[in-house]
Amino acid sequence: MTPTSDGNADEPIPLGLEKKSRTKIVFLLGSFVFVVYNLLDSFEMTYPNATSPPLQRELTLQKDLFPNVVSPSNPTRLTPNMAKLWFASHADEQKYEVPTDIEWIKNYGGLTANGGVRYLTNRTWIQTRGKQGNCAGALPVFNWIMKQVIENDGCLMLAYGELIHIHREKDFVNEQGKFIDDDIDLWASPGTLAHVATLERQLNSKFGWTMRCFIHDGKVVLVQIVATCGHTKFTAGKSKSSQPGIEVYPMFTIPRQGNETQHDVVKDIWQGTQFPEPVMFPAKEMALKSRGMKEPLDLQIPHHSLQLMECLYGNWKVPSSKHAGNRMKVVC
Repeated sequence: MTPTSDGNADEPIPLGLEKKSRTKIVFLLGSFVFVVYNLLDSFEMTYPNATSPPLQRELTLQKDLFPNVVSPSNPTRLTPNMAKLWFASHADEQKYEVPTDIEWIKNYGGLTANGGVRYLTNRTWIQTRGKQGNCAGALPVFNWIMKQVIENDGCLMLAYGELIHIHREKDFVNEQGKFIDDDIDLWASPGTLAHVATLERQLNSKFGWTMRCFIHDGKVVLVQIVATCGHTKFTAGKSKSSQPGIEVYPMFTIPRQGNETQHDVVKDIWQGTQFPEPVMFPAKEMALKSRGMKEPLDLQIPHHSLQLMECLYGNWKVPSSKHAGNRMKVVC
């Protein structure tokens, strides 16, 4: 028996009222849980030991306003007093800086690394993992990296030979499934370059790949992502392994000076090539169905790829061994 309002226990609460009270309580509890869940879901959570923490947004997607365009902005533009970006090496416990000093970027001549090549993973682990074999193929690794970058609104565009192949052969591999090129060339914005560095541990565990960077004046000027299988030479130069490597070139925008009708210049600091900003940005995205993959590859390319290739290579439509060397320090 339930006491009544006047304290008597001999008069029960009507059954209908008891059900209504319970229903109301359940409804209120459900509403509270729903509100709390949505509040938590609206915040980005970061974890100190996470392998790949969320990257600070460097692009704002506006696909409704710019169809087939990644962003109307230029993520390679440096800002005053911007936070420093780093590559952290687990091999030597050192940190290497992604360049953010515009004067240093302007003056660096490219193709030199007075600090040598530095691995982000211990070489003993690389050698041990390489001997185990069964490293993932280059396209699945590239596809996974692109998904991580796109999910974080990053900028990682196809460069050089890969631009030619997707326009000329419409693929990275030939009809026999073999790679047309010996590596995959990419351009990365500063924020994306730093983000890619955080993926290294997952590249180790998921794919059997590793990462190394070329250092000049303590700064990262080139990144190579390479399979551990067949990778036995740790010296500077083009990486060699059982799979084509992935080369990532840092690119930055150099503000115009003097003539206000001139465009800002986007510079690949390793190769030394320079392009007018409107040729590169806003970047475009495309999906490519490759013979080497079951699912389409999500790609990013410069805004005016054809104009860029004509500047670098002239007649890019006809295969030529000269294409490999025609890009060094070109100013378009």
